Amino acid sequence: MTHELPRTPDVRAIYLVLTASALDLDESGEVDVRPFADDSRALPPPDLLVARGSTVDDLEGLADRPHVLAVTKASGLAEAHDVECAARSRALRIAAEHDGIVIDTAVPWILHGDASHSPAAHEWFAFSHTGTSIRTHGLARFGLPELGNDQADAERLPMYDAVLVGVAQRLIEEWPANDPIGPATITLRDIARGYGDAFTEGDDPTLTRSVDVSLRYDRGNRLLEAALHDDPAVELFGG
Repeated sequence: MTHELPRTPDVRAIYLVLTASALDLDESGEVDVRPFADDSRALPPPDLLVARGSTVDDLEGLADRPHVLAVTKASGLAEAHDVECAARSRALRIAAEHDGIVIDTAVPWILHGDASHSPAAHEWFAFSHTGTSIRTHGLARFGLPELGNDQADAERLPMYDAVLVGVAQRLIEEWPANDPIGPATITLRDIARGYGDAFTEGDDPTLTRSVDVSLRYDRGNRLLEAALHDDPAVELFGG
């Protein structure tokens, strides 16, 4: 284990826009837009998209749209969130204008969203579950390792997912200015903000409910392990 997260010098936002007809778009600026020379090699495997939540209708929509544009931009860690938002928004606008479909390659998954919407933490990653193990897929876009937890039984799995959403919200806000390794306190307010709840700035006392968490980096698995020291069923979601 290490006491500090490794830092990559830069990261790159990559979104793919699939359309039925080829688009004459070639842009440089806040984000870059380029056509793929070989569209068939651009897409993630269908089984991986299904594992991240895509439906049969989604996959059929991809098959009907053989032309691919890449919306990309490299940035430093401090600018990664803003660049991701800009690239995501541009990709969704292109798709809306040309009946396209957007793939967020960092997860990867198919995006269904509003170009003007500012994503909450849970919209930047997907969960996978194997037994008691929880993993995120998508936080690497910010130069962060993925989050993991191995404590949840089937009954408490949604609660542990919720805590990891709160952890992710804090990571996205505080990285890279603050290194996350060590103890942290995650509140219901963090979790609500991570899910995009609009009513998180009030004085509702339940929003101050919290669990203590320890974060440590597993270098071999490139995983940020989040160990809970409290039972979220009691401390967060109890009566």
